[in-house]
Amino acid sequence: MSIIPSNMMEQYNSNASDRPVPLTPLQLQSMQLFHSHQFLSCEKLSLLELSQLKSKQQQQQQLQHQQKQKQGITPKRNRKKNVGGLIDGLSGSHMSNIEDNIVLATTYEILGDCANRAERFLCAVEYYRQAVSLVHDYHHARSPRRTTRSEEHGVTSSWEATLRVKECQALSQTGSIIEAASILERSFPRPRLAGGKIVPNEYATLQTVMLHGHLYMLSNRASDAIIQYKFALPDENQDDKAAGTEEGANELLVPVRDYVLAVTTLHRNQLHASHQHFSKLNSLYPDHPYLLIQLAHIQQELGQILGSEQSYKRVRAIDPTWVEGMDKYAHLLFQLRMSRKNAFLLQHGGFLQYQYSCHGGREDVDNKNNMGTCGVELELGQLCADLLDAEDKRPEPWVCLSLYHLAREDHEKSIAFVDKAISLDQQHAFAHYLRGSILLSSHRPDHAVVSFFRANDLQRDIPSYEGLVESYLAANKFKEAICTAKEAISQAPRDARATTLVGLALAQAPPGQQGGAGEGKERAKRALKKAMEIDPGAPRPLFALVDLHAAEGNYETCIKLLQDGMDGTSTTKESTRTASSISATSHTNTWVKEHGDIIQAKLAEIYSLDEQYDAALECYHTAISMNPHNGLAAQGLERLEKVMKGLDPDDSEMQEEASEEYGGGEGYY
Repeated sequence: MSIIPSNMMEQYNSNASDRPVPLTPLQLQSMQLFHSHQFLSCEKLSLLELSQLKSKQQQQQQLQHQQKQKQGITPKRNRKKNVGGLIDGLSGSHMSNIEDNIVLATTYEILGDCANRAERFLCAVEYYRQAVSLVHDYHHARSPRRTTRSEEHGVTSSWEATLRVKECQALSQTGSIIEAASILERSFPRPRLAGGKIVPNEYATLQTVMLHGHLYMLSNRASDAIIQYKFALPDENQDDKAAGTEEGANELLVPVRDYVLAVTTLHRNQLHASHQHFSKLNSLYPDHPYLLIQLAHIQQELGQILGSEQSYKRVRAIDPTWVEGMDKYAHLLFQLRMSRKNAFLLQHGGFLQYQYSCHGGREDVDNKNNMGTCGVELELGQLCADLLDAEDKRPEPWVCLSLYHLAREDHEKSIAFVDKAISLDQQHAFAHYLRGSILLSSHRPDHAVVSFFRANDLQRDIPSYEGLVESYLAANKFKEAICTAKEAISQAPRDARATTLVGLALAQAPPGQQGGAGEGKERAKRALKKAMEIDPGAPRPLFALVDLHAAEGNYETCIKLLQDGMDGTSTTKESTRTASSISATSHTNTWVKEHGDIIQAKLAEIYSLDEQYDAALECYHTAISMNPHNGLAAQGLERLEKVMKGLDPDDSEMQEEASEEYGGGEGYY
């Protein structure tokens, strides 16, 4: 957040009507130094003037003291403790010269600006408060009509309003969010009109209301923030007059309305609709990095790995120093890295979650270049270096570095760097989500819940709900898992992932917490079937439904479900499909085409359980031919060969060798 305007001369000239005294030569020279980014020289020069004013004020106080002694009056001292002892005793109520008051306030403001730029925020706050006190006393003495308490503490001029905003901005940088918001509340009281309508303070500017709303959001006061943000919107009547005609106004607002629709649908977890809006905006404004980064995020959540990767690369090509949102790109590269290690099958809380391969056609490219796993890891490392060189005080580079060390299986450094990211920006939702993912994969579900809850509090998206549900299930908190999954549906009723969460939670919960013996399993099946109706190609509800039927020994239904999934069809009736399910082609076509080896491996597993060994052997070979790096298929084939030879497939030594050879087993989000 920018605190000091770049052109300081314009800023001080804007408050000229509140300054009855012109700027001194030292102040003019100080502002020229400030404008030239010579902040230390500016501060030293301003301290010279402060020293002169202090000496002059002390002489005046001594003179007044001597005069009162001659008259037999004992003066009362009112000394204010402040920065460095340089500004003791300079209270505005005891300044005999009004001109010195104004000069002193301006000097304090310049010193506050210098301290602010030097990131000495506490020092800046003290300087601004001294300036505010002097300006407030001066204007309050000229307008003695203020009688109420709110008017007594409210700002009295545009100059004082500017100083208060600077003070609160510096105060918020120290972490005192609530105190900064309280100061703005007292300084800018909102009057009520006769009809009860609340209007902004007469001295509140766009910067003021936006800062106030931002502080309210950081304080979890969303309703108050909405009121402030509404103040920032232009009045409809004034907007129409400024536009000239209604037709011209509509023409100017078209991109704004499209953008609002895109962002609104995204926050409502309507990914397909948001994807359409951002794609439309991107076609109108090509090579816009912010639009491209939002489009890449949506493509990544929809499973469009190749499209997402291309969008991220376009952003990097347009602006190599772009940092915002690039931690999601690092997460994409991390997933590609883990796909080489065959992190397909995860075990969390007793139920199976399939972290399918997401290389999306890059495997052939890497094989031709003989890069394999190292290619993606090197790319992830280069991204970390570029982001840190561009901006090391934002959370994204440190999240990227955390993912890099996570890919190298260094959990200690990974958690340390994600904590660093959170310390830089506690409102960064993805950093909290990643921290929860690391803790969950480290078998610390109780700690993971805290991180996922914070991520969900900041951004109520489906991935954070998934992390919460899986953490609760891993901690055997089934009631909390079911309630959280239902809350996810209320946030995204037409999202297959939210409906899948309900099915997974019901399937894992014991009978006593399912709503009746045996009823929970049937409810889980219905929820998973509904998820498949919403997104027929989604792999997670498919595999979860197969696992439920397999646990009941209903292998014929499992085979039918997997074969339909392989063909890109669904067991649901065509007439029951909605428009959203028809448009959800990313999983139905792209996923099945690129990751059919996972379905083949699962189909072979079901055939093995049904003792159809020949069919299982054929499916395993098909899966390996489709993807030679499919460790799940390789391990399953080895077990099947043992069974067919009459050996024990659960030989621990052989299992360890297979795990080391194919790197399967542990995975992350």
